[in-house]
Amino acid sequence: MLKLPITKIVIILLVSAAVGACSVYQKYGFGRIVGSKLEYGVSTEVRMPANAPSISQRYMPLWGPSDGKPVRNQARKEHKGVDLLVPMKTPVIAGDAGEVVRVELSFMFGRQVMVNHGKTDQGFRIQTRYFHLTEAVVEEGDSVSRGQILGYSGASGLASGGLPHLHFEVHRLNQAIQPIAVKVLDPQLFWVDGVGLITCFDKTREFQKASVKLTYPVPCRDVAWQ
Repeated sequence: MLKLPITKIVIILLVSAAVGACSVYQKYGFGRIVGSKLEYGVSTEVRMPANAPSISQRYMPLWGPSDGKPVRNQARKEHKGVDLLVPMKTPVIAGDAGEVVRVELSFMFGRQVMVNHGKTDQGFRIQTRYFHLTEAVVEEGDSVSRGQILGYSGASGLASGGLPHLHFEVHRLNQAIQPIAVKVLDPQLFWVDGVGLITCFDKTREFQKASVKLTYPVPCRDVAWQ
């Protein structure tokens, strides 16, 4: 049996991982999405701009309706946000204006940033979360504008699977003074252009300020975002 030195084995594994990652990025590229759900069992059409980095995993709640009663989703594993397939150190940008309320390093989800926003048209307070960052460039208490860089994508934390991407979540907060997340929502509900209409951030465009509406949390190709 052929025996290779440990150093050569490590190099082979690293090269294989890099080739595998490149093939994944080539497969998904831009303008693709696996799918999305408004709620479990209720589909919504998602329109993905051809220049937006692809979504490799959709939002999938753990519970869904059945004959008017909530039932556990046995068919698929819960996924509380969407995974944006972007290379290492892609700028991660705020989906809307708000206040940075937490910057931390989690064992499972790596380096993460959480931003509190205002209220939706229904009066719900909203928080966005950005996971698996390789670096955060904001601090707790910072006020951020839509499209401002929060950090850079990476593969930090155990839940990333080792493949660089951005895991993006939207949380509904309670109505008390102390903001506590009470429900994780599908980001597809909150795009500026409408439900399921993924909206790229463009600094030359004027966005409404009356309610929390989100733009894509990474830059789209060939769009003036800085």
